[in-house]
Amino acid sequence: MTSSPYRTVLAELADGQGIERAAIEVESTPASVRDARSFVRQQLFGWRFPEAGDFTDGVVLAVSELVTNAVLHGRTRPTDDSEHVGIALALKPGRALGVLVTDNSNEAPVAAVRPAPHATCGRGLKLVDAVADYWTAAPRENSQGVTCKGVWAVFRCPESAELLSRSA
Repeated sequence: MTSSPYRTVLAELADGQGIERAAIEVESTPASVRDARSFVRQQLFGWRFPEAGDFTDGVVLAVSELVTNAVLHGRTRPTDDSEHVGIALALKPGRALGVLVTDNSNEAPVAAVRPAPHATCGRGLKLVDAVADYWTAAPRENSQGVTCKGVWAVFRCPESAELLSRSA
C-alpha cells in the first residue's frame, strides 16, 4: 500500500473538520509509559472501540513504543529536571485514528537496522511499522517557539479498511 492516501488522512486528522480529539502530557520518565497506555485504552473505549482486540491492542502497542522512544531518546534536559511527552489522539469516525507523540528533541527517529537477536531494545519503530498503517515524523514548534518533533502513527478504523484500500 502506498503512503499517499495516508498523507491525505494525516492532513485531515491534523487540521480537518469533524475530528474528535483527546490529549495528555506525561512526565518524561519510564513509569509514565504505563499512564500513556492507560489513557489511550480508556479513550478508545470511550470512543466505542473494543477494550481489547487487534485494533485497540495495536494502537496501545504503538503508543507504548513511541512514548518509550520519547522518554529514552527525546529528553533534552537533565534527568532531574522536569520534562514532558505529549500524547494526542485524533479520530475521524469511520475513517482513521491518528496518534501523535511529541518530545523536546529535534532529532528524527531512526529505526534500528537489525537489532541483535537477544537485544532488549531497538525494535520500537519496527513494531510501530508492523501495527500502524502509516507512520511519519515531523519537526514541530513547541509553545516556547523551540523546534522539537512529533511522531504520527495512523490506523485505519476497522470499518474503513475497504475505503482506504480503494483509494490506494
